[in-house]
Amino acid sequence: MKNTEICQHCGGDYIPKRRGTQKFCSNSCRSRYWYEKQPQNKVSKKNNLPQISEENLPTTEVKPASNPQEEKMNFAGVGNAAAGAAIVEIGKKMFTSTQNRPATKKDIQELKDLLTTRYFPIHNLPYDQLGKAPYFDIETGHVEYFHMNNE
Repeated sequence: MKNTEICQHCGGDYIPKRRGTQKFCSNSCRSRYWYEKQPQNKVSKKNNLPQISEENLPTTEVKPASNPQEEKMNFAGVGNAAAGAAIVEIGKKMFTSTQNRPATKKDIQELKDLLTTRYFPIHNLPYDQLGKAPYFDIETGHVEYFHMNNE
């Protein structure tokens, strides 16, 4: 069974984790003990606050703010923000290729319609002797030839 020791700072009991060299129950007690030992940080026993002498008093010098005007929201600022956002969106549309633009609801609906149709055109097969275009039938899995609509 390990012996309990008494903390040199707070006086509480603790079981040491190191052999014979531990004098405090925690790191916070050890650092507070060192802080209170320093001559410029003498702590009053009744309120546990550092004593402040006249030479250690902080100066009450007030530095003026770099911008004395108070920041307020106004219509010009809102208009500038809206104009900036519009310019960014126009720049995105101008410099983004159509392949890299995000899909819209219309694009997704067209894709759904295409996937629900029965016949898909086959572009890498030639037309037959009668000028009919090849199409793949999804339901049967066969290639069929139809006349193209010239509209």
